[in-house]
Amino acid sequence: ARDGDVIEIDEGDYFADTAVIDKDELTIRGTGPNVRLVASGASAEGKAIMVVRRGQVTLSNLQFIGARVADGNGAGIRFEGGHLRVVNCLFHGNQNGLLTTSAPGAELEIESSEFGYNGAGDGYTHNLYVGKIASLTVTGSYFHHANVGHLLKSRAARNRIVHNRLTDESGG
Repeated sequence: ARDGDVIEIDEGDYFADTAVIDKDELTIRGTGPNVRLVASGASAEGKAIMVVRRGQVTLSNLQFIGARVADGNGAGIRFEGGHLRVVNCLFHGNQNGLLTTSAPGAELEIESSEFGYNGAGDGYTHNLYVGKIASLTVTGSYFHHANVGHLLKSRAARNRIVHNRLTDESGG
């Protein structure tokens, strides 16, 4: 991929297919309702199914399933810097659904996405864990069934969390 590219992924199950994103103005989107990225024991850099290092990146219509790594922090997405927009994505059965590092200038936007059954059961892993970044915006999303950890945990300098459903349901 090059800066400015749009990558479309056909509907289907993709096993052990991981990526490190280090481009700007990149869009990766699923073309159907079931584009499933299943970790199957693989991870990018021992961190996640996708590691986003920098740039303006949009990920949409993707499912991130089953990320597990040795240090217990396997994530569907590991966000390390830049501006990440996540739209209509599902995070299911990962040690962390989406995990950010502390990157003071980073911005994360999540829209119309679902986080469920994430967490390693240790209380230190979560559906969504946002470190010390500049801003977090979450709209129209559903957080449920965190495995012992938080549904949504943020240390961002600015948080805008509106029109979402966060539920502590039986079994979560």
